[in-house]
Amino acid sequence: MLPTTDFPATLAREDEDEGLFSRDINGQLVRLDAPVERDYGRNITLQIDGQSVTVPMAEPSQDANGNIILDLEGRTTPRYTTIYDAATKLYVKQPGDEVKIPIPVLCHQAHMKPVAVCRLCVVQIYGQKRGKRAAERKLLPACQHQVKEGMEVFTMQDAGPDGERVRKSVKTLTELLAVDHLKPAPRAELDKELAPFNELGRLLSRCGADPSRLKSEVFAPLQPEAIAHRQRVDTSSPVFVTDHSACVLCDRCVRACNEVKGNNIIGRTGKGAHASIGFDLDEPMGESGCVQCGECMISCPTSAITFNPVASVKAVPRQGTVEKISAAELLKDPLFAGVPPKFLLWQEGLVLRRKVSAGSLLVHQGEPGNTAFILRSGRYQTTVYKPTAPDKKGFFSAWMAKSSKEVVFEVEVTPADVIVGEMSCLSGSPRSADLKVLEDGEVWEIRRNVLDRLMRLPSQRQKFESAYRERSLNLALQSLSIFEGIPKEEYARLIDYMRPRIRFLKINPGQVLFNQGDPADCLYIVRLGYTRIGIRRYEQESRVVSRGPGGLIGEIGMLGLDAGDADRSAEEVERSLVEVLNQDAVDLAKVLPKGVRSASCSALGQLEVARLSREDFLPMLRAFPTLRRNLIVRSLNFLKGDNHSDPILDNYVGQGLYEGRSILALNMDLCIRCDECTKGCVEQHGTHSHGVPVTRLLRDGMRLGNFMVATSCRSCVEAHCMVGCPVDSIHRGKHLQIVIEDHCIGCGLCANNCPYGSIFMVPNENALVQQVSAQPGQTLRLAQPKAVACDLCDAEGEKDIPEPRCVSACPHDAADRYTGDELLQLVLSGNSDSNRK
Repeated sequence: MLPTTDFPATLAREDEDEGLFSRDINGQLVRLDAPVERDYGRNITLQIDGQSVTVPMAEPSQDANGNIILDLEGRTTPRYTTIYDAATKLYVKQPGDEVKIPIPVLCHQAHMKPVAVCRLCVVQIYGQKRGKRAAERKLLPACQHQVKEGMEVFTMQDAGPDGERVRKSVKTLTELLAVDHLKPAPRAELDKELAPFNELGRLLSRCGADPSRLKSEVFAPLQPEAIAHRQRVDTSSPVFVTDHSACVLCDRCVRACNEVKGNNIIGRTGKGAHASIGFDLDEPMGESGCVQCGECMISCPTSAITFNPVASVKAVPRQGTVEKISAAELLKDPLFAGVPPKFLLWQEGLVLRRKVSAGSLLVHQGEPGNTAFILRSGRYQTTVYKPTAPDKKGFFSAWMAKSSKEVVFEVEVTPADVIVGEMSCLSGSPRSADLKVLEDGEVWEIRRNVLDRLMRLPSQRQKFESAYRERSLNLALQSLSIFEGIPKEEYARLIDYMRPRIRFLKINPGQVLFNQGDPADCLYIVRLGYTRIGIRRYEQESRVVSRGPGGLIGEIGMLGLDAGDADRSAEEVERSLVEVLNQDAVDLAKVLPKGVRSASCSALGQLEVARLSREDFLPMLRAFPTLRRNLIVRSLNFLKGDNHSDPILDNYVGQGLYEGRSILALNMDLCIRCDECTKGCVEQHGTHSHGVPVTRLLRDGMRLGNFMVATSCRSCVEAHCMVGCPVDSIHRGKHLQIVIEDHCIGCGLCANNCPYGSIFMVPNENALVQQVSAQPGQTLRLAQPKAVACDLCDAEGEKDIPEPRCVSACPHDAADRYTGDELLQLVLSGNSDSNRK
């Protein structure tokens, strides 16, 4: 007779899959529970090389640009704090201290998600096992390992046996990598500049490794058959050079391309000894879908991806002397510590030194803001003037409007403020103030892509982010119409109340802020971008509007109003609201019933909003009666608006005309299709920009009423095309039009970002590149692409009022340029011949 057994229990013991997984120092199965927000307040104390450091158990997740990731409710996404995070807190006290961290990394960067593939960041960890101090049997990666209470960590800096074990491991790994992959840059003229910044080479010196002891025919790598067809050095791209033999497969370029930029071009190809990085389906870089943004090259720690020099950057003419600052000087400055050296070497001329004299104006309110200024010495004053309305109507009148001499506010800034002009630089908007020099000094003028890099650095992010958020809040609040009529003292108290309670959120295109019928729990103020607001009546969308910078969203639901209140007077609504607000209640949110959203709202593009919660909004209503009255009047006016469907408004929003400053529209009742507008454009620009005649417009597009909106740059209020240019060659001109400079590398990012197809990529015959052919002894001459867009026939800013040739060339006055609002009003009025210029 067979013995009786507990068959299920026996089966579980025989087939225990958990044996495959990691166990902690106590032998318990490691189960990584997701962190929660309350872990931010739970402190963990550990020791690193005998020094004690206390860090939170978890930190908020951040995107590649260092912004804390928030959902629409303003909630963060926690991630566990790692040993490397703790080491950073312990050793990095000021910019430039990153080199003091005794944990080397090759595959990790602060703005990337750690993957622990290089294994150079290994440390020895001690913990408690059965009440006794015990060591982990393996060295573990610091960039990924979670901190634990009482943990002891030993790095390669430790003088004891644990430190020796770590040093031997790091040294051996470094030698193995260096013997195969430490190569000079393919371009000999650049190798002298790039060699000191090769991270693998610097790590070799740091740990005293000697790869020569591994050099032997036995260890010499064989050429993998799978990539035998590929040239060791790929020069197919006119901008970058790829040396596959120098690649250590750290995946930094893969994450830079896919996670940071979202281009999804670079990936792994092959397996084992045949593994390498590849572009698209293992195509040469120049023949792939690479947009040449440069993020992979900047991220590469070796000479696997290097650059070809770009054209020189033209300085913006201003008062005072100007001098280009070399990359060598910038790298010595603590402010630029941590900026990738390849980035500064690749784009010299993006940082200028300007000597300024007292009494001069550095920038004027209303002019294009394409740069920011780092204050090195001197004293300066920013002055905001109240803008005056233009005397005449029409598109070009906006450029003739001058600011009044009525000062809204002014403040003195010094080098302690670090930077000014960053808001206009980041958003591409006009300058919001004058900047006057009070005392002789020096400023460093930086381009947008340099500022983006500085704001990505953990050591500098808080400094720049706090200045940006403070000034963004001031500008967002100044532009609100609901503040009209509020006395200065009450306005000052209101701003002081809102400032600590407002949170900034960044919303992705198409993301829904709220749906019609949702509970109203917060108020939004649009800082940058546009929103689409749709109202549904009887199962169909009856009204569509858009809100741009300075717009208020959600006030109707926050006041508890709905469509049934449209016939009530403002006095009646306010009286009933005050009765509730004046109750002796600590929590007004419980006394006043929560309203519902009267419309649906979503982001039309990249959107930045300021968010004020309902718990903070209701006390504000009680404390500031003028603001309360303005909100009620505004809400009732919107509710009384036309609720009938209007296809013209739908098309207006759908075509994105609301953000156009300069829309080329053709009156199809007058147009005879002669194409003189296109011919005039080609004749005006000639062959100067590309070596061949190139048009800036296409006489084709969608209709609005009896107008056809031609395919030509609209000089959008929020210029999508300016976002992310790797060499900052696209900016605004004197008339706020889009101008593309000669150092454009033809990556095509601006053309891809433009939602209206108004930027064209055309081969630049003025910049032919010598290219090595696949056939021995042959070379090819390639014309590198260059972007082209309408610049209103005044790229150099030589005219006071732009005179686009496409308009003046039309023999029947069918072509004209309008703002989006002007075009809409013209179509709605049905008078297409009125308001002619």
